[in-house]
Amino acid sequence: MKKKSLLILFIALVLIVAIPFSLIACNKDEGVNDDDYTLVLSGLVDKNGNELEDISVTKAQLRQLFETKPVVHGSDDPVYASDKTDDDGNPIAHTVKGVYLEDVLAALTDSAGIEAYGTMTLNATDGYVTVITEEIFNSSGRGSKMILALEYDGVTLNPDEKSGAIRAVFPDQIANAWVKKLNKIEFSTELLKAPAITKFTALESLESLTGDLESYVGKVQLGGEEVSRTYYGYPIAGLIESGVLDAKETDKMHCVAWDYNSAANKFEEYSAWTKYEVYNGGWLLLKVKEEVDGQIIDLDRRPEFDGPDFSSGMTVKNVLSLSVYNNAIVCLEKARIRFAENNGNEFALRKLLDLLNMYDKDDDYIVTSPSGDTLTLTAEKVKTAVIAKENGTFVVKSGSSAVEVATVEKK
Repeated sequence: MKKKSLLILFIALVLIVAIPFSLIACNKDEGVNDDDYTLVLSGLVDKNGNELEDISVTKAQLRQLFETKPVVHGSDDPVYASDKTDDDGNPIAHTVKGVYLEDVLAALTDSAGIEAYGTMTLNATDGYVTVITEEIFNSSGRGSKMILALEYDGVTLNPDEKSGAIRAVFPDQIANAWVKKLNKIEFSTELLKAPAITKFTALESLESLTGDLESYVGKVQLGGEEVSRTYYGYPIAGLIESGVLDAKETDKMHCVAWDYNSAANKFEEYSAWTKYEVYNGGWLLLKVKEEVDGQIIDLDRRPEFDGPDFSSGMTVKNVLSLSVYNNAIVCLEKARIRFAENNGNEFALRKLLDLLNMYDKDDDYIVTSPSGDTLTLTAEKVKTAVIAKENGTFVVKSGSSAVEVATVEKK
């Protein structure tokens, strides 16, 4: 009886030790096996322009396609993002194994060719969203064939990796299109062009037009610790509600920044598109308060387009303009840095109107001040008019006339 009790006790101990290890082994296998991970393709059309139902493509299907249509860029033939360099200014090389999106469309869907589409919205599992135009993905023009990477820099991708299960790669295109953790692509036949603006509002005048800055509390990682910060600025939803911006759910926003590239040691223009669901939750930020000392200070690269629900990589700093439909918000200080010669205090109004796709030789332009004073300029007068910074205030000057800028509207 005693021997039987000892045997039962021994078996129980073995089970206690073995069960956790078996569970760990199962969990580990589940983490490695990502064959069932899916990439959703929506908004597809066939060669006749008919809409198709959404398609879910599994990693297993992509791996199978790789067997017959492999795309491989090794160390002797790496790929580069057009705007990323190391500390010495050299392009950063990446190795990639995967398949072309164009081959996926041909082999696994009834979709028309890539040339049928004008935009793609790339979505990631971490909430990252970016809208890219045919200039990036249409290889028959200036774009590059999109690679759905299954291996990146020697690492086999899966949901637990930094790049996620699938990464988008666009050789020789901007880095924000190289989306990590890709899980959905929304196709559209719409051709995106910079909005033709009929009215812009100066960011510097918003406080007088809409009231004091609003705020929200966000979290940032500093030195491995999560720190609270209070951000101050203007919620885009509020600017739409007040009429400063005119936007519908189908409208995409065009963001232009004049940002400093430390690697190239110069300022460069950067532009990006985003959809309504994203920018309606975004903010145009100017100030920040750190909870440690309680001081409210200007953001180093203000204004910033950011938001409490934006994932890493979606922030745009040194914003020059935000345009949607036919309205825009313009940071005149950034426009001065962009257009003024020798970092002077004035620049040609015409240059800003051209950037906004706003100038027309047959139209007049009405400049309105925060107090309601106006100055009407013919298209001919616009050619010689300047925006000047005087004692911290921006004014439009034409001949002997001058008025502080709140808005400029095309009539």
